[in-house]
Amino acid sequence: MSIPISLSVVAGTAISLTYFAASPHIPLDKYDNNASWIFLTSVAFAAVASSIALAFKFRATASALVVVVSTVSIAGLSVARLFVKPGPDYFERHVGQDVFLVPWKYVTTSPGVPPDKMPKEIGFSASLCLSNLGGRNDIGCNARQEVHFLPSENSEADLDLKSWREYRSQMTPDPDRSGHKSFELSVTLPSGHPLVYHYFARLTPDGQLTRLVVCRGSNEKFCRTHALVDNYWIEYGASVAEGDEVLDSKLAALIESWRRK
Repeated sequence: MSIPISLSVVAGTAISLTYFAASPHIPLDKYDNNASWIFLTSVAFAAVASSIALAFKFRATASALVVVVSTVSIAGLSVARLFVKPGPDYFERHVGQDVFLVPWKYVTTSPGVPPDKMPKEIGFSASLCLSNLGGRNDIGCNARQEVHFLPSENSEADLDLKSWREYRSQMTPDPDRSGHKSFELSVTLPSGHPLVYHYFARLTPDGQLTRLVVCRGSNEKFCRTHALVDNYWIEYGASVAEGDEVLDSKLAALIESWRRK
C-alpha cells in the first residue's frame, strides 16, 4: 500500500513543482518528492536483501529486514520533514529605483523555472485577473494574464511605444474613437503578406502620449493597452473598449500597495 501512495506523491509533487513554482509550499513539495524516491529505494533494497536472506533459509532475518528498513525510513523521513521551512510569501521586484514586494500569487512563472531564475526584464510582470485584480487561488480569478509595469523613463523598452515613435509619420489617420486619436499602419511581413496595425492614442495638448492601444489586424482580441499612470507605464491585454482609466488606476493602486516603504 505504501508504494502506490509514494508513487502518487511523486506524481502530485512533480506537477506542483512544474506549474506552481511560486507557491510557498514548494520546499515541502520538493522534500516530499525526494523523500518518496528515498522510501521507494529503501523498499527495493529491503526486498532484494530479504530475498537473499530467504534463499539462505534466514526467514526471521528476511522479515526483520523489511520491518526495520520500512520503519526507519518512514520515521526518519517524517521527522526530517518537520525541519523543512515553507518558501517566501513575497518576491522582490524592481521598477527603476523602486523596490516592490510582490505576493507569490501574482508572481509570473514559467513551467519548471523557479521565480528567482526567471529572465531579467526592465520593470516587472505580474500575473492577475483584470476582472477583480485577483491572483492564483483567489476566488473568481480564472483567466489570468500578464501585466507589465515599466518605469516611464524606460519607455523605449516597450516595443509598441517604440514603434509609435518610430513609425508615426508613416501612419494614416482614422476617425477618433473613445477619446483616442486613431491611426493605421500597414506593414509587409518577411513572408510577403501584408498586415495592418491599428493605433489608438490619447495625447496631452502639447502632444505627449499618455495612453496607447495597439491592435494587430482587424480582430480586437489581439490588442495591448499601454497606460501612463504616475511614473509607470502599465501594459496589459485589452482593446479600447475593454480597458479604461478606472482599470488603469486600480492597477496603479495595486502596484503601489506592493511598494516597499
